[in-house]
Amino acid sequence: MLEKNNEISVIRNKQGKLEVTFNSDKPADLYWTTEADVNTNNKTLIGKALKSPVIFDDPLNAKSRIYLILQINDQKPFLFGERTLPINGLNNFRDFGGYVGAKGKRIKWGMLYRSNHLHDLKPDAQQYIKALNIKTIIDYRCENEVKTSPNCSIGEKQTFNLDASAQTAELAAQFAADPSNEDRALIESVLRDIPKELVNGDGIQVLEQYRNFVLSEKSKKAYREMLRVILDSNNSPSLQHCRGGKDRTGYGVLLIQVMLGVSESDIIYDYMLTHDNRLERNKIKMAAYREITDNEDVLGYLLSLIDTREIFINEVFDTMRKIAGSPSNYIKQELGFTDKDFEKMASIYLEA
Repeated sequence: MLEKNNEISVIRNKQGKLEVTFNSDKPADLYWTTEADVNTNNKTLIGKALKSPVIFDDPLNAKSRIYLILQINDQKPFLFGERTLPINGLNNFRDFGGYVGAKGKRIKWGMLYRSNHLHDLKPDAQQYIKALNIKTIIDYRCENEVKTSPNCSIGEKQTFNLDASAQTAELAAQFAADPSNEDRALIESVLRDIPKELVNGDGIQVLEQYRNFVLSEKSKKAYREMLRVILDSNNSPSLQHCRGGKDRTGYGVLLIQVMLGVSESDIIYDYMLTHDNRLERNKIKMAAYREITDNEDVLGYLLSLIDTREIFINEVFDTMRKIAGSPSNYIKQELGFTDKDFEKMASIYLEA
């Protein structure tokens, strides 16, 4: 997967090697560090006078996180890192630092994380995440989800349970059942409870859910509280998640990114990384569904629930614009935040 840092990218290939690409004819020096600080003295040289691409072994063998620093001649050094972190058992744990925000300043790395749920983590995954020093977890799951699949401890100081009420996305029917039977329970519920005209691959109910993120009072309350948590610098670094890290988490991240001045194109790009991260997982899920039903309309409907599509996130932007003229105005008008709150968010999370 290509990680977007304007003219610099890093991927982890199938062999587990890191590949750094940068758009410059000039050779560059490349360092690695465990600190999210471009000016750190605690850095190790990977190579001098390198040309793109640079391919090398992960010096910590994916057991702990590293950042990279690129220095091209006398230009300002550039800090970046993997966006999706290589954590055993988690396919969608990522850092949404690095994007360009207000006044051309980038979001700090290592401050804002998003993921799928932290249930049944392996010891090496727990150790990796604990080393990120996350202070605060924001969990958008409902009470039944939390009870069925409780998070493992990652050394956090506090968890905020903010039920964002996403009834469509992979949830209601499955969590009424034992996990071993959730696929069959979901399919039976679709056949029994969903109006036939909605049972197809168009994603009509998912689009409705995304509108409800913007419109429902319960959703507004949850995300208003989330932003208040994020606006307290004592709560960072933070991690927010739902079950799969797609819908409820995607919307929460969008709100933060809007307040930080990230462009809509970058917000959509970041949202769509979930599509890439969940491709293999979704193939496995769809194969399991096909073992239970051969009804193509039902299968199309099920795919729409687990898929990540630009039309979903665009529905949020369109709904916000209809209500308030722009996403930033929506956050002020409907969630009650001010220009000073936007400035405070920038002061905490954007690089100087």
